Amino acid sequence: MMVQLAQNIASVSDFLSGEIDLCSPPEVFMRISEALDKHTTTADDIAKIIEQDPSLSARMLKIVNSAFYGFPATVQTISKAITILGDREIRLLVITTSVIEKFSSLPNTLLNMKQFWSHSLETALFAKFLSEHHPKCNQLSSIFISGLLHDIGRLVMYKKAPELARSAVLLSKASQLSDIDAEIATFGFTHADVGGGLLEMWKIPDAIQAPAKYHHHPQLSSSHQLESTLIYLANNLAHLSTTTDENEITHTLLVDDPAWKQVGLTYNVVPSVTASVNDQFKKTYALFFGH
Repeated sequence: MMVQLAQNIASVSDFLSGEIDLCSPPEVFMRISEALDKHTTTADDIAKIIEQDPSLSARMLKIVNSAFYGFPATVQTISKAITILGDREIRLLVITTSVIEKFSSLPNTLLNMKQFWSHSLETALFAKFLSEHHPKCNQLSSIFISGLLHDIGRLVMYKKAPELARSAVLLSKASQLSDIDAEIATFGFTHADVGGGLLEMWKIPDAIQAPAKYHHHPQLSSSHQLESTLIYLANNLAHLSTTTDENEITHTLLVDDPAWKQVGLTYNVVPSVTASVNDQFKKTYALFFGH
């Protein structure tokens, strides 16, 4: 079915501009990034910034002391967590926890938030465990965060243009268009374009930007194609895990997807990866979302 492009719709950058609260990165992330850019900044300096937000501090300590990181001894202070994890990991952890809080006020009537974050987390876990089978595993440290934020553009669309976002969903259901084609017909761009654009505005590392923008078409990514392809596969696996038997065709397409060869993996890793995801999902969900 041919997709007719939406007429007179703003560009992604126009769509993202204008609403300061929505399009500015979380304040604590900006303050930490600015502090880390100064060579004289210490772990204690960063800790003081984080500790001004008690909710963020508590959540970060909970995550750092979980099996997710697997440290042998309890990390009792934010300062110690920063020393152990390093600057990059702390930035990623802060942006993730901050984004979850930033968008937590979106009404459930617009979008089922538990469903949204469950899919995002499942994608993140699939990406994490797939990457552990990859020879370049050590270079893929941000892959979990990439998975967690890959659909952030959907939240922006619902927050900024809820009626249009709903129209896109209804169009998809009524006309059997894919979500992506329905978004193009309604907005003129996709949630992936919006997510990539937002993370670029926030100056989030390219290794996280690229998968957000290209997780449906990783072959179009000019950088970090490995990360984009892993998130593409993880996203499909997460969708497949919640589908019914009627999607056997989707399963067959995924098994035969050339993306496996492109990332140097085979579909044979999926059973063990899926088992790991199932084992870790509830515990990790409770860590990041508190219930």
